[in-house]
Formats: sequence, structure tokens, C-alpha cells
Amino acid sequence: MECYICGTIVDKENVCPHCGANIKAYRSILMASESYYNEGLKQAQVRDLSGAIESLGQALQYNKYNTKARNLLGLVYFEIGETVMALSEWVISKNLETDNELADKYLNEIQNTPGMLEKLNQTTKKYNQALLYCRQGSRDLASIQLRKVLNMNPKFVAGHQLLALLCIQEGKYNEARKELSAAGKIDVRNTITLRYNREVRERLKEQNQNKKKKKDDLVAFQDGNDTVVMPNVTFMDMLDASRASIFNILAGLGIGLLICFFLIVPTVKQNATEKAAQSLVDTNEELSNSSTNVSQLKKKVKSLEKELEQYTGKADAVNSYEQLMAAKEAYDANDLATAATAIDQVNRDLLSDKGKAQYDVIHEAAYAQILGEYFNTGNQQMAAQDYENALTSFSSITAINEDYNEGQALFNQGECQWKLSKRDDAIQSYKKVIELHPDSELANQARTRLTEMGTSEDTPTPQQ
Repeated sequence: MECYICGTIVDKENVCPHCGANIKAYRSILMASESYYNEGLKQAQVRDLSGAIESLGQALQYNKYNTKARNLLGLVYFEIGETVMALSEWVISKNLETDNELADKYLNEIQNTPGMLEKLNQTTKKYNQALLYCRQGSRDLASIQLRKVLNMNPKFVAGHQLLALLCIQEGKYNEARKELSAAGKIDVRNTITLRYNREVRERLKEQNQNKKKKKDDLVAFQDGNDTVVMPNVTFMDMLDASRASIFNILAGLGIGLLICFFLIVPTVKQNATEKAAQSLVDTNEELSNSSTNVSQLKKKVKSLEKELEQYTGKADAVNSYEQLMAAKEAYDANDLATAATAIDQVNRDLLSDKGKAQYDVIHEAAYAQILGEYFNTGNQQMAAQDYENALTSFSSITAINEDYNEGQALFNQGECQWKLSKRDDAIQSYKKVIELHPDSELANQARTRLTEMGTSEDTPTPQQ
């Protein structure tokens, strides 16, 4: 080891032979750091990643120059989907030790992989947007964003946990258990995952107890080969109910017999002859149409087989059609939130013309209601001069559809930013309105606002 004062190499002495410094305590600190590093390494090997993060953090508290612990901590962060924190650890490690081959290897692998940095950037933005939706109470939009995040980074433990929490709040305990199971496979001893799992088990246990209680209210018995299920009532309850209804039954039978004798019997004979003749005609028509239907079905099968050949080996196309069907079912049931979740996983480019048309109808309807609610709420907040919350509402719209309502949401966003003295943001919003609809009345209003702010559409946009 090196003396922490003069840098002289010291073997086993407790005093530096060059400067005379007492290095006994310093040696103990370095040994503690190595001990925590070894503990973190063991925990990482058995996928106790939360424990590994804690141990490696302790190692760095004792010795911030322990680059082995810092590199391993970056790997653990990367494994649970915390890519920003992983990159931070590797950059610090590289700066502390210029000849750090492992840090160079990890950083180069990310930088040299095509699209990797952009993918990590988009993942972080979408997760932050999901958190914003959660704070606003928009659980359906948050769920959609989180599913996008997990499609891009399936190992993002925090994403699985947040989605599981949303499912718990919506009462979808089986879906929550599925997300927690995925998080548990990545980090086996994460305390948040374990706490959510316990909550899900308790809720499911309550549901099962309620079902069992309802089942206990029924009694089943065998009648030959059949199982008969009846309400579990006593003989006295049945007797009391029977006494009250005997008179009604007898009266009903009497009235029924009178109606049958005076009204039904005279017409039965006449109707029987007519029905028999009509039945014969219908049977002949069905027989004649059956051959035609079989021929048409065979042609349809051949047509579908030809269409299917175009997608042989294309798993994405099959999955897109399955998700499109799920979205259609939710759309027909007026469950627009579920429809939005399913349609978001469809690759539109793989669909046929009819499929694309169906996709566009569902996609527009699924988001129209949600965005419409945000737009109306934002207008009401602007009218009440609550520009802070109005800006949040309009920003939620433009994050999904920048050109919503022909740029009106984007223009209102700029108005809120202007009222809140966010000048640079307002300029960007006004210029975007002019770019999207240069000849519209909104564009003229945006130009007027830019003139009032002492700038114009040709002036370079300030850098954020």
C-alpha cells in the first residue's frame, strides 16, 4: 500500500519509513473497504442487487478511490435498469484512475452500440413522464408510458415496481403479481418488491375468502349423474316461503287453464298446418343455401391462407394483429384505457390496409377522450388564471400529440409559459405553432406575441 501523505510504498509497517506518518488506522480503513467490496461481490453473484448496492456504497465511503467497487457498483446499477447512475459511476472511476480498463470497456460498449444512448435517453424521459402522470392522478396514461419503458428496458426494476403499484391501486392484483415477479427475478431481495408482494398476497387472500364465503351460502348434491346447486336454506325457511306462495300458484294455474281453453285451443289446429308448411319451405331453402355457403367458405379459407403466407416467420406481425384484436375488443366494450394500452404495442407498418384503418380508428378514439379531458381542464384552469396547473395539462397533451386541435393546445401552452415568465419556453411554443400552421389565425397570434416579446420567428431559438 502507499502512504497517504507522501505516497511511499509501505509493506507491513505501521509507520511510514519516509515521512514517519502513522498509517495503522489508514490500513484498517482500506481493509474495511475491501471487506465491503468482497461482500458486495458475493451478493451480486446471488442477485441480491439491493444488498450489493448497500455494501459497495459502504466500501466507497471508506475509500472513494476503490475503483473495483465503483466499477462493480456501476454494473449492478446497469443490471437493475438505472443506466444514468451506472454511467456516473464509470465516469468517476475513469477520472480517478486514467488506466482503468474496465471503465473504458463499459463506456465504449455503450457509446459504440448504435442507438444505445438514444434508447437510454428515451427510457429516462418516458419514465419521468410516467411519474408526472402519477402525480396528476392519470393512472391510465402512466401505465401506457411504463409499458413503453419496460418494452425498451425489461430490466428496469423501478419501472416494474411502479407499474405493479398502479395495478394494485386499480385492483388488478394478478397483473401486479406478474410485474413483481419480473422485478424479483432481477433483484431477489429488494425490500420494495417484497413489501408490494406481501400487499398483493393479502389482497388476494381477502378475495379468496370472500369467494369462499359466497360459496358456503350454497349447497350442492348429486341427483343421479347431475350435480344440483341450491341456496343453503333451512326446511322452515322453505316452508314459510311455500305457504305464502301456494295461493298465488293455484290462482295462476286457474287463470292459465281458462286462457288455454278459450284462446289457445281454437287456434292451435290452424297454426299447426301453417307451421308445418313453412317449416318444409325453410328446410328446402337451408339445404339449397348450404352448398353455396360451403363454397364461399372454401374461397375465404384460400384467401386467408394467401394472406398468411405473407407473414410467415414474422412474429412481430402476429403479435401486432393479436394486440389489434385485443384493442378492438376493449374498444367495443368502451374500455378506452385498455384499448390504448393494447394499440400502443401494435406495429402499424406490419398491418394490411384494413388493419391500418382499424388501427387509426381505435388509436384516435382511445386517445381522444383522454386528451379531450386534459384540454377542457386546461382551458378551465386558464380561465381561472391558474396558469401553473394549466401548463401541466397542456404539456401532457403536447407530449402525446403536439398538433392536438390544430395547434391550439400548443398555443395555449405558450400562453401559460408567457404568463409564468418562462420566456424561452414560450418562444419555442409559439415558433412551433407557426411551423405547423404558418397560414392559420393561431400563427398570426403567435407572431404578434413574439413581436411583443421583442423577437420574431426568424430569430434563433434560445438554447435550453
